[in-house]
Order: sequence, then C-alpha cells, then structure tokens
Amino acid sequence: MKKILLHLHPDFSDELVSVIAKWNAVQNVRAFSGVRSSREHEVRLLTKGKIATRETFKIAARIRNEAGYSPDHMIIVFTEKRIFAKGYDQLYLDGTSSTDTHPNVFTISLDYTRLLFKTSPQNKKFVFQVILSNILSAVALDEDLQTHEDTRGCILDFCNNMRDIIKGIKNGFAFCAEHSSQIRKQKKDYLFELAKIVSRTTPAKKNAANASKRIMSLNKPRLKDNESKFHYDIAISYAGEDRKYAVQVARLLKTSKVNVFYDGFEKATLWGQDLLIYLTDLYKLRAKYCLMFLSKNYARKIWTNHERKAAQSRAFRENRVYILPVRIDNTKIPGVRGSIVYLTWNQEGPKGISQCAVEKLKSYKFR
Repeated sequence: MKKILLHLHPDFSDELVSVIAKWNAVQNVRAFSGVRSSREHEVRLLTKGKIATRETFKIAARIRNEAGYSPDHMIIVFTEKRIFAKGYDQLYLDGTSSTDTHPNVFTISLDYTRLLFKTSPQNKKFVFQVILSNILSAVALDEDLQTHEDTRGCILDFCNNMRDIIKGIKNGFAFCAEHSSQIRKQKKDYLFELAKIVSRTTPAKKNAANASKRIMSLNKPRLKDNESKFHYDIAISYAGEDRKYAVQVARLLKTSKVNVFYDGFEKATLWGQDLLIYLTDLYKLRAKYCLMFLSKNYARKIWTNHERKAAQSRAFRENRVYILPVRIDNTKIPGVRGSIVYLTWNQEGPKGISQCAVEKLKSYKFR
C-alpha cells in the first residue's frame, strides 16, 4: 500500500491528524501518515521570505528519509515562504516523476494561501478546507488525473485561482463529471471516499474554523530566519488557583537568569492577544521546556487543558523530554502517564524545583 506523508504544520496539526484517521478508516488503497520535521527543517520551512522550488523538494525528501520512508511514498510539506518558479509566485508545486531528483514530493505555500484570501476576506473561514482540497488535488494528480483551467466546482479546478478553490469547497469537495467518469473507469473509487470525509457537512466545523483562524492570524514569521534559540528557556503552565506556587518558582528562575514565560511577567506582551492562538503557539514552539504544575485545579480548567494539549503535541512531535511535571497533589491528569518521573511540591519546594530546572537547562542540546 502506497503511503502519503503529510507534514504536520503546528497551526493545524491536530485537525490534520483527525482527518488522517478518518481517511485511513474509509479505504485501504492509500495509507496516510502525519510526519514531524526536525527543528532544522522547520526553520527552513516555517520562516518568511522566498525559497526555490528545488529547495522545498530537497527538504521534503529529507523529512521523508529521516522519518524512515522511501522515495516511493508521496510527501506533502507546507512552507511559510513564497515559492517563486516559472516566472510567478506559486501556491502549489510538485515533483512527481520517477526521473525527478526528488520524486513524489509536493509543496504548498501558506504565504500564497493567505495572499489569495486577502482578496476574498469573506471566505477566510474556508482556509483549512482549502488546504485539504490541495491535498486531495495532489493525490488525484498522483493518479494521473489532470487539472482544468475552467471553473467547474471540482477538486481539480486550477488551484491558483481562489474563485475556483472556493467554488469547489462550497460544492462539497466533489469531482466534476469528466473526472468522476475517469475515476470509475480506473477503479480509483477511494478518491470519492476521501472527498466525502472533508465535504462541508462532514468535518467538525468548529475545529476547521479554529484552524483557519490560527492560519490567517499569522502576521509575522513563525520562526525567525536561521533561529537556533527559543524565545523562552521555560514556559510555566498552571491553574490560576495555583498561582502562589508558580510565581515562587518563576521568580527564582528569573533570579537565576533563566528566560522564563510566566504570565505575571508578560502583561504588556499578552495585552490584546487572542490567548487561544497565542498560548497554543507558545507551548508548541516557543520554549525549550514546559514546567507544568499538576493539581485538581489544573485538571478541571479549560485553559490549562488547552496548554496541556499544545505541550503534549510538541512532546510527541519532537520525541524528547519537553514537559517537566510538578505535582501539587495526586490528581490524575489526562494524557500524563503515571510512569513519567515528576517532582512534588511538598518534597522539593520552590527552591528545589527551580534548581532542578536550571540543571535540566544545562544539559539541553539543540537539534
């Protein structure tokens, strides 16, 4: 079974993982799998600027190889950079031929996606669906179907025209009559099943809208060019009721010259921010470690659950120690395994916890 690897961009990785699971459940022709990239590749892909087509293909091929897959498997990566090729800025490029230096690779420019939506602001809520449409288009192209220049409300309408893309989404992620006939003749009916999963009536609209909001909210580079350091050494996650614990550790860390994110130190920075977007971004990308104060309050709060899920997504992506748990009480926290080593407030106190955090930072190795 041929695999299709999808780069898990931090703006919509959770939503994409959910769609992947549904796609794999309805057919057994293509096996979809999400792949995480190393920090080195994310810096190249998730920063502003321009990038050559061949460079995006090279990065995609490296991500595929490092994930343990062969060039026979398709990979689709996303970039924040503008892709300039063939005399134009491009949304969507591929190198699918077996004779290509990097075969079976596709690149989608989120920079160009946002540019297209600036001319169609009323359709911003569809941006995540546009990405899904581009993925389906790539899969169909890999099956030797061809795009067409006229607007038919088809998945294979010309992808550089926002009017075409939006019409296709509003049409319900369908194939036109010509392509539907071709799909049936070639016995590629699984493409219909994939399209049904992402039709406008099937996906969770709230999740898609939230993903679209995160994607469109990006007015600055996700990562600075050539960045090798995080914005923070440690980001502290805690429930408001447990502030008295968090602030003691935060002050000691600051005294130890640790660059710590504690919301009490960041009032000006947080002023006016959409916290759902800002904190998700913070706990997924911006710190070397997340110091998490676990308690009955932490377990029941909506905001701390958002922070926990973002931090766990980061830990899963990097497959390395990221979350440093501190137990205030013995409450079980969803997703935090009992086998994970943690510190306890009663045994360590603020001084012991901050000292351990400083020692942990000394052993941190960038990769």
